[in-house]
Amino acid sequence: MAESDVIIDGVAFMSLFHRDGRFVRGGGLFAFARRDPDGGRTILHFELAQDISQAAGPGHRRWGWAVSQGMDELLVHLAGSQQQPGDIADGVAEPPIRWALHPADQAGDEDAAGLEGEARHAAG
Repeated sequence: MAESDVIIDGVAFMSLFHRDGRFVRGGGLFAFARRDPDGGRTILHFELAQDISQAAGPGHRRWGWAVSQGMDELLVHLAGSQQQPGDIADGVAEPPIRWALHPADQAGDEDAAGLEGEARHAAG
């Protein structure tokens, strides 16, 4: 596990520059995130995608909003990962994780809620 990995609910996510999603060929979970001064992360959007390179970029419906909220990181967990939830290397710190999803997603937007529910189920 790399120093830049971020643990969300016991699952390791690779930390990438927010515009590097185009290099991630394959499916899995991704999150638009903001690094916080205390080393924690604020998750602005969380989604399951069949092809992260096609989904996690400037054309995404939440991209502009996430950038306006300070997004500076893309967190990725590939679907083919052999890592199991809770299978974390010794000594790896788990930074504080905060959730600040788009208001429509929080209000129960059915499409967004379904995506988030699927993503959480796939991660755990």
